[in-house]
Amino acid sequence: MLYTTFASQHEAFFSRAVRRRTLQLNGPDNETYDLNFCVASIHQETVPLDFLSPAEMDKYASFKFPRRRNSYLLGKLAAKLAIAGMEDELDEIVIDHGILCQPLVNGSDRKITITHSDFIGAAIFYDPRLMVGIDIEAVVQKTEGALKKVTTQDEEAIVIQCGAEYGAGLTMLWTVKEAMSKVIQTGFTVAPEMFEVSGIVRKEAAFISQFRNFTQFQAISIMVNEYVVTVVLPKKAIADHGEKELTQVLHELFQPF
Repeated sequence: MLYTTFASQHEAFFSRAVRRRTLQLNGPDNETYDLNFCVASIHQETVPLDFLSPAEMDKYASFKFPRRRNSYLLGKLAAKLAIAGMEDELDEIVIDHGILCQPLVNGSDRKITITHSDFIGAAIFYDPRLMVGIDIEAVVQKTEGALKKVTTQDEEAIVIQCGAEYGAGLTMLWTVKEAMSKVIQTGFTVAPEMFEVSGIVRKEAAFISQFRNFTQFQAISIMVNEYVVTVVLPKKAIADHGEKELTQVLHELFQPF
């Protein structure tokens, strides 16, 4: 289905459940980099299905449990709407996966990073010259013990010092590492200590994290209600007011639906 047709025929759903933004980052030597964002929120499979291809419909129908079907729809919807131009056929946009399950866009040299948690899915379709990762996680008290086990003592001290609430801070650390693992497209198939965080600074409406090993990257995290959202990208892509602009876009996209 054509993007414009989908948006028109499902206007109520679209206005209620979908947010799209484009951000242009200014890097060194007057280089610019485009990021296309989409955030979608769907509950109990309330999304129209005509954006899926026949093969995707078959895959969707193969999932036994509603929660798994919902997460599949979230990922596909957010990704396709981050990619789609006004005249693109949504069911012809194919999101494939590489050998380590990294998402790939068939027929495009641009890259995509995808995340979802509960009823929220998000994707960034970005310039191939960039390296970007996104992650969203819900702050859940019962997971604090598990998160603490994958947090070093130094990182725990960093969380306390940066001023974040403890449970949210541990969750933020996890999203930072998860997003970084998506940047290098390995996921957690490498040792988790590779993604150790060396520092976190609070700047107005965001937390900025640095890495011990990946010093050329930084993470920008926001906290909205019960969620933490993190985007990791190269420091060189953030010049002038880019950090502030990215923070503002994230807050606009992830305000409660």
